[in-house]
Amino acid sequence: MILASILHTTAAHLKKLTQMGLTTVSDLLHYFPRTIESTAIVQRFPDLALGQKNTVEGLLADFRRERTRHGKQLGKAALILEDQTTLQVVWFQIPYLLKNIKDETRVFLVGKVDRNYGVMQINNPEVYLSRDVHVGGLRSIYPESPPITSKWMREKIKPLLVMADECPDILPKKILKEESFLPKSEAIKAIHRPQTLEAWEQARKRLAFEEVFEIQVRVLLEKQRRESDTENPCQFTFDADQIKEDLKQLPFELTLAQKKVLFHILKDFEGDRPAHRLVQGDVGSGKTIVAFLAGLQVVRAGFQIAILAPTEILATQHFANALKFFGPNVPVELLTGSTTATKKKSIKAKLKNGDIKVLIGTHAILTHDTIFKNLGFAVIDEQHRFGVAQRAVLAENHPHVVAMTATPIPRSLALTVYGDQDISVINELPPGRKKVITRVVHTPKTRTLCEHFINDQIQKGHQIFWVCPLVDESDKIEAKNVLAEYERISQIVYPQKRVTFLHGKMKSKEKEKIMAQFKNGEFDILVSTSVIEVGVDIPNATVMVIENAERFGLSQLHQFRGRIGRNDRQSYCFLMTKEEAAYTTRLKSMERFHDGFKLAEVDLELRGMGELYGTKQSGLPDFKCADLNDLETLQLARDWAVKILEEDPSLKTWPLLKKQIEGGAVYF
Repeated sequence: MILASILHTTAAHLKKLTQMGLTTVSDLLHYFPRTIESTAIVQRFPDLALGQKNTVEGLLADFRRERTRHGKQLGKAALILEDQTTLQVVWFQIPYLLKNIKDETRVFLVGKVDRNYGVMQINNPEVYLSRDVHVGGLRSIYPESPPITSKWMREKIKPLLVMADECPDILPKKILKEESFLPKSEAIKAIHRPQTLEAWEQARKRLAFEEVFEIQVRVLLEKQRRESDTENPCQFTFDADQIKEDLKQLPFELTLAQKKVLFHILKDFEGDRPAHRLVQGDVGSGKTIVAFLAGLQVVRAGFQIAILAPTEILATQHFANALKFFGPNVPVELLTGSTTATKKKSIKAKLKNGDIKVLIGTHAILTHDTIFKNLGFAVIDEQHRFGVAQRAVLAENHPHVVAMTATPIPRSLALTVYGDQDISVINELPPGRKKVITRVVHTPKTRTLCEHFINDQIQKGHQIFWVCPLVDESDKIEAKNVLAEYERISQIVYPQKRVTFLHGKMKSKEKEKIMAQFKNGEFDILVSTSVIEVGVDIPNATVMVIENAERFGLSQLHQFRGRIGRNDRQSYCFLMTKEEAAYTTRLKSMERFHDGFKLAEVDLELRGMGELYGTKQSGLPDFKCADLNDLETLQLARDWAVKILEEDPSLKTWPLLKKQIEGGAVYF
């Protein structure tokens, strides 16, 4: 049932609901609260909880409007409690409900109670005239997006809960019985309007299980389909002696972790089915050389390889390294958006007849007229930056696929979302690398000291990355922008230094030119947006400055930090922020931890998966109830998914589950 036909609300609210992906009654009922809070009513002064949110009942008296010395209007009143004591009430924005309120009207106020100059005061409270969905018990708190608020959600969802009875259960009955789970309809009612904390937790756990279970069934079916339908067109046994010779030719020795992952990939080539492997490795751990070594064996076996990078800068860097690694006897080509039409046509012709053995490129590879003669191995660098459909284009050739990521994925997330792939981890950095010293800079004094230190680094011949969250000035977001920061740094802070800037709105050739100049040492400072996050190696850069660091996730900050410290010199990362709270809670993790996996776990817990991984572009689910730190539920869901598919791989026994997995709507 369409919400627009049943909800009494404004056009602005309906528009926002559509933007949030909520268009039907089912969508709204499946928009679950993120938490709950108690609104148990307090009527007597001794029962008030100082410094906390209270729900207070009493008579509102002497309501009046006043103006501050700055001209802002305040609302003030006295609340008379049951024991005849009073609370001072102050509103900084006067609620519409008070417009025509009579003196000594019984009200319920929800707000924080504090002592202010000896007077007990409740500031800016919500106002209600009766016990309803907002006061008198437990109430739901939803993810908000103005004008959609938790208050609005509670009021609109309450009358729709009767329709939850029409929501069928996709979980097999045996799971419901053995795990003592609530029926879906009861769980939906309990999570929106819980009677007790225990009831809410029971509903949340049941709904979270269903979310993870559905994903597990999907990924296991995908793996099952791939393994049953596709034979390995690139099957060969690798030569161990040849591998040893290849390793001897390297100017450095691989870490033990790199050797293990290389062995995993080489063993994949011997299997009956094309492998899908996810290689996780922290920034600077040496994933690319492992891919090159594995690819060399594929070329020797007579097959082609493709390496897909998310940006032209990174693709060009891979191309330059590949030319050195594979040597003159292996034809290597680069295909990007900047490649001329004539050159593209030539490359695609040579690719089709097998003359090109190694193709490196960006999204430009992912066109249906890019035809390989015998693609055996596809490497997708920073795979979360490519959509699911884009990655599938390469998979049509049925090669072995290795997806690489420098965004460390917590075990819980990998277990849940990447269950159809084998996972390898490079958890060592090459020997000789020093940990990047990281400091949070949150006062004018420490910023001045930091700028003096940076000047000293430049005097020593080192280079500086200076990252800002915005390109241009914004009237909606208070944050540093590249263009203004470039002016400040080049004209005021370091007028004698060579400063340039870079951002995503520039043309590809312009960006490449600036990066090449910076890499060649023609500039001391590069002021940039997050376009420098992935892949670019500037060995001479020893300092990373990140403005408004609180606006980035920990994993992204770790990615930035990984652009420096790529040699034996000591490097430094300065996280600039004005927010004391950000310093004391989240950013200090960057000072403590240098392990990307640990930071990813902290980030996941603090920010949620959607923000951390960009669910829409990466194809990851946007969880509503599931907690990826709840390993018990994740493992339980996986165990049941395995068991159900072992009993009936076609899911014919469970038609509603089958319909849901195949994309059919089983809801109303």
